[in-house]
Amino acid sequence: MKKMEFRLAKSQLTGKDMVEVWRDGKFVASIYEHEDGMHVVSKYLDGVKHEPIYPPSVVVRLTQ
Repeated sequence: MKKMEFRLAKSQLTGKDMVEVWRDGKFVASIYEHEDGMHVVSKYLDGVKHEPIYPPSVVVRLTQ
């Protein structure tokens, strides 16, 4: 299983808080505040799966 790490950071563009997502020491995604919720940005984005459980959740897949 790959090790996932989350780091708090400031966006270099906006100066606002964001979360960096790292996997096995490699940067793979950013999570930003968005007016409607949150904005996930990654060149490794490989799909989103909605899990119909309570409370509802989503799984964001990132490629290798």
